[in-house]
Amino acid sequence: MKRIESEITQYWIHFQAQHSASKRQYPTALIKCYHDEDYVLQLTFYPDGSKLPANHYDKRNKLVYLRYPMAMYRHTMDILRNEKPVFFEYSMELNQGFLRTGLEPVGEGEYDADFKVD
Repeated sequence: MKRIESEITQYWIHFQAQHSASKRQYPTALIKCYHDEDYVLQLTFYPDGSKLPANHYDKRNKLVYLRYPMAMYRHTMDILRNEKPVFFEYSMELNQGFLRTGLEPVGEGEYDADFKVD
């Protein structure tokens, strides 16, 4: 099974203003994810309740597109802002992908155990 996996080291966010008369469904927000300088993943967020386009792998540009409902945006941003390392994986056979963290100890919490807050 062909899988694509990469660490995400940088990202950029784009919010799109919808034109109410448009018949085409555009994503409300998108996050472009990079591994160093390479653009490897685009996460697109559509209005809740709308039909999501299929996930897609662009072979020419080596770019994965994952589609989510807008309700997942805040969870995705939480991972990107607060976790390190962050990875994505995509299965070409299943046309399915996900964002994930690296292996972390249980109960790690927001601060290191060695760091004392006064």
